[in-house]
Amino acid sequence: MRTLHASFILFLVLCCSVAATAQDQPSIRLVAAAPTSAATPASLASDITGTVPALRAGAETSGFLDGTVWAAVARRHELDPRLLYGVALQETRHRAGPHTSAPWPYTLRGPTGPQFHASRPAAARALRKLMARHRPEAIDVGLMQINLHWHGDKVADPAQLLDARTNLEIAAEILVEAIQSAPGDLALGVGRYHHWKDAAIARAYGRRVLRLVRAMTASG
Repeated sequence: MRTLHASFILFLVLCCSVAATAQDQPSIRLVAAAPTSAATPASLASDITGTVPALRAGAETSGFLDGTVWAAVARRHELDPRLLYGVALQETRHRAGPHTSAPWPYTLRGPTGPQFHASRPAAARALRKLMARHRPEAIDVGLMQINLHWHGDKVADPAQLLDARTNLEIAAEILVEAIQSAPGDLALGVGRYHHWKDAAIARAYGRRVLRLVRAMTASG
């Protein structure tokens, strides 16, 4: 679970008149990244119950997850759905249209970097190739980038992690455990979803996710 290459992300410009705190709700403006030659599927994954919302420039985002799979899974695990979505954006953010980004369920990551596939079958074929060439600890799979070494035993077949709901349920369990490991330090707890041992790396990751959450809370 690593940060995406810069050519795939949208830069977030957080506008705030005071220094950021845990209570800040900065507004968000999305600025398109440099064009990329990677294929950008026009539609979002159809196997997710409900839509996969995208973060759009100038949009009111405070309730955009209501009624989606994000809200349903978060409720079962007593999480804020924006926190789940923030982690997903950090892990698999991909261009979904002009000035728009969204998590992408058919994302793989190996030693050479991220792969965004147009369909689940295509991602499954690519996953088999990655598994034949690389060790499990080098492979992250799906919407929330589940690592095969640490969490592959949670499914019977690694390709099941390409199912968005399955991936999200496992990720929610991991995130809850990570947050509970750091009482009173949400940035560190969230960051341990990404890197458990190095507190500095974890906290930096957690802060990035929490900035996304604050941005989703504010109106554009």
